[in-house]
Amino acid sequence: MTIADLFGRYLRRSAPHGRWSGPAHTPLERLPLVAIDCETTGLDPRRDRIVSFAAIRIDEGLRVADKPVLDLLIDPGVAIPTRATAIHGIDRAHLVGAPSFAEAFGRIAASFEGSVVVGHFVGFDLAIIGREAARARLPWHEPPNFDTANLAAALGHPSAHLDLAELLGHLGLEPGGHRHSAAGDARMAAELFVALAHRLIGRGHGTYGGVAATHRAPRR
Repeated sequence: MTIADLFGRYLRRSAPHGRWSGPAHTPLERLPLVAIDCETTGLDPRRDRIVSFAAIRIDEGLRVADKPVLDLLIDPGVAIPTRATAIHGIDRAHLVGAPSFAEAFGRIAASFEGSVVVGHFVGFDLAIIGREAARARLPWHEPPNFDTANLAAALGHPSAHLDLAELLGHLGLEPGGHRHSAAGDARMAAELFVALAHRLIGRGHGTYGGVAATHRAPRR
């Protein structure tokens, strides 16, 4: 089973669910962008929980910021399966003193307020944030967002080869973060988006509207 198989429902999102309030013709170089990533107890937003969240800005000129604007552990309030710990390395011992999602939510929402959110299979991250917010009875409105996996597929990368590190390598980029850490994956998603954005600019789609038009389900 491939990553695309696991996250197929998010690849099939034909367009970003949230809408940015600015002009569609805003160039990507001037678009407020924030890349995010969640590490979780599993891959089902209906039942799984967030154990780590990170956000990193992509500054004007499509420059990835040096440090995350937010990088925090979150106590999920449930046991963490060993199969999840084997991926991201987070167990209960790491979460002593960590805030609950409800306690961290304000900082999470503030980290991308007013921005277009970027992520790799970002539909999953936003779905699990939304589910956590609903569970905590907190207000949630999905932000405008671009999925780097979706964009990579739309630009011709096979849907069976959409792993984040694999895509960076295919584009000749050295991953700038630790894989399967929230901060590392957020940074790599930011770097991937920048690389894809330059290709879109070269094709005449270098605006918010141009990316939104490209953001479609990949062909299989």
